[in-house]
Amino acid sequence: MLAAGLGASLLASVATLSALAQTAPVQLAQAGPQGGGATMDVDLFYDQLGQYGTWVEHPDYQYVFIPADVGPGWRPYQEGRWVWTDAYGWYWESYEPFGWATYHYGRWGYDPAFGWFWVPGDTWAPAWVTWRRGGGRTGWAPVAPDRPGYAIGRPDHYAPPVAESWVFVEDRYIAEENLAAHVAPIPEINIYLQAAPDAFEPRWNDGYYVNRGFGTSGFDAPVRERLVAREVYYVDRRDDIFYDGRSNSLGIFAPRLDFGARRSPPPRYVREIEPDRRPLIRQYVREDRDVPGFLAPSVALLNLLQPDRRRELRDRRFDDPDRYRREVRDLQRERADGLRDERRQAAARADALQRQQREALEKRRQSYEKTRAEQRLRAERALKARPAGLPPGGGPDRPGAPDAGRPSGPDPRPNAGRTPGQTPGQARGQVPGRPPGPEAAGTPQTRPAPGPERAGQPPGRPGEAPRRDGPPDANRPSAPTAGQEQQKQDEVRKQRETQRQQKLEAQQEQQRARQQERQQKQGEAQKQRDLQRQQTQQKQEAQQEQQRARQQERQQKQGEAQKQRDLQRQQTQQKLETQKDQQRAQQPQRQQQLKEQVQQRQQQVQQRPPQQARPLPNQPPRQQPAPPRPQGGKPDGKPPVPPGAE
Repeated sequence: MLAAGLGASLLASVATLSALAQTAPVQLAQAGPQGGGATMDVDLFYDQLGQYGTWVEHPDYQYVFIPADVGPGWRPYQEGRWVWTDAYGWYWESYEPFGWATYHYGRWGYDPAFGWFWVPGDTWAPAWVTWRRGGGRTGWAPVAPDRPGYAIGRPDHYAPPVAESWVFVEDRYIAEENLAAHVAPIPEINIYLQAAPDAFEPRWNDGYYVNRGFGTSGFDAPVRERLVAREVYYVDRRDDIFYDGRSNSLGIFAPRLDFGARRSPPPRYVREIEPDRRPLIRQYVREDRDVPGFLAPSVALLNLLQPDRRRELRDRRFDDPDRYRREVRDLQRERADGLRDERRQAAARADALQRQQREALEKRRQSYEKTRAEQRLRAERALKARPAGLPPGGGPDRPGAPDAGRPSGPDPRPNAGRTPGQTPGQARGQVPGRPPGPEAAGTPQTRPAPGPERAGQPPGRPGEAPRRDGPPDANRPSAPTAGQEQQKQDEVRKQRETQRQQKLEAQQEQQRARQQERQQKQGEAQKQRDLQRQQTQQKQEAQQEQQRARQQERQQKQGEAQKQRDLQRQQTQQKLETQKDQQRAQQPQRQQQLKEQVQQRQQQVQQRPPQQARPLPNQPPRQQPAPPRPQGGKPDGKPPVPPGAE
């Protein structure tokens, strides 16, 4: 439940401005024409979105819209806030000029060849997102197109286009005016998903979609006090859209659409968009954990596939989920090296991307301030144009109100047909087909079954006050008394409105003060981080400079040592060559000396007398050779003596 100070009257109920509202919101095109409501076609989107982006021909979805100048890190349903409306539950409020269409009609898709692209649709919703909650965190992601062509009618599947689509914030930040400054980093998405098991989807509620899967009571009291509730008005032009924080009202442009069977192309479109104009995802979920469920592939894997292969996976995603999962797992194994490279490159550029994203957010915030001031003036004009005593929910002449155009029969609304002067506390802000009660505070309730038609109520326009045909009631006051009572009720109502406005302004002032304090703290923390980063960078640069100086010194010393070695080697070589030259010069002289020495030795040998060799020990003396024997016998006539006989 919201804070008690807001009161039940603040829980935004469906209101209409007879001066502004002429078109029928929220009902499906297939529900049939609504009484007095103008029907528009897809040309409405062609004409009003072209100045904020590019229409591109798509092989599966005919023509898609790609927003321009959204900056790095942009994702759908990221720059804006969630507000509670009693009519539709959670409503996405954004100052982006294309948000009135792209966040409430159609589907968001992603492909590396296009970046983020929007497929037109004919069905209005407070936000086409799927939800996850748990662990003190809340996450949402855009619903992807689940069939070829434009998004006609209800979706068959509520699945995000890629794993990086999920936007998560901690519950304490859910009431912030710009959630983009508080979203969780993309690499941590799979961790947040595993901690958030509760899933919610938009629900069809008898003629229109609502986001009431969970109410405001699911948040802690400090968060509930800061949540914003809006009172819904309808406007008949896009330029009349407004979000007013002072009156807690919003004017939505939700025309009834019928695209028809034949759809012409946009007046201006391209067949291919340049890479630098594609709003691409540059950060990826971590590879250490799988994203549970929802058949959402990672952009890191899609970047590695050819267009035809991506198209095959997209076609098979909802037709054969089991086969799709097997193929994705096989591709992840086959492209494991490429996936690691993609994530490594993303981690390397994370700091630069965050700086660029902060700069882009600050630039857009300044433009949103101007838009906010313009919308505040629109809200003042709209509230002044509201007829006196007209309760929220539509006037007697309001064509195309939520119940307009439905078949006549029993009116299921407990307070249907009350007069404009009825007490505001009686079912003020009640959604058609839903009684007042806990649901006004965020608790979903079951729609009551229609009861018997009240006696005496003739058929008439929806919301018209019933006519009384019988005698007047005995307790019914006379005309002057009724006028006085009406005046008193108006005074009480004005007094309550004044008190409520004062309390709201005080609360908003407190919120602005807290927000400024948080922004100041965040700015100081960011400055401190930048200073630390700068100091770290300077320290690293000093260390690198020291390393370069030491390296240069080492190189210089090595060069000098090398020069010294070269010089020593050169001197040694010169010395050796000198010695060789000396040796070559002295060689003839030496040869002459050697020759002379040899000659001297030979002369000495020749002049030396012959010496008798001494016998060796234990050897008998050598016998002198006998003189030559004369021919004819011995000279002495003696017989020869054998050796050793002498």
